[in-house]
Amino acid sequence: MNNKLDRFLKKALDKMFTYAGFDSFNEQFTKENEDWYNKKTWSEDQSNEFKSWFISEGQKDLKLTKKAMEKEYSWFYLKWGWKTL
Repeated sequence: MNNKLDRFLKKALDKMFTYAGFDSFNEQFTKENEDWYNKKTWSEDQSNEFKSWFISEGQKDLKLTKKAMEKEYSWFYLKWGWKTL
C-alpha cells in the first residue's frame, strides 16, 4: 500500500472487522469466503457508528470534505459493508 487511499482503506477494513468479532482485517477469512462481506452482520447502530468514524477519519487522513467522504462511504459500504440486521 503506497498511497493515502490504500492506507485509509486498510484502516477502515481493520475497524470494520472489529464489529464482527475480529481483532482487525482477517485476510484468511476473506480468502476462504469469496462473499465474505455477506458472512457477518452488524446492527444498524454499529453501522451508523462506523459510518461516522469513516467520514471523520477520512476527512483527517484524506483531506476530503464531508460530502466527498459521504460519497466514498457509499461506495465502500456497497462493496464491502456487513449485512445490517
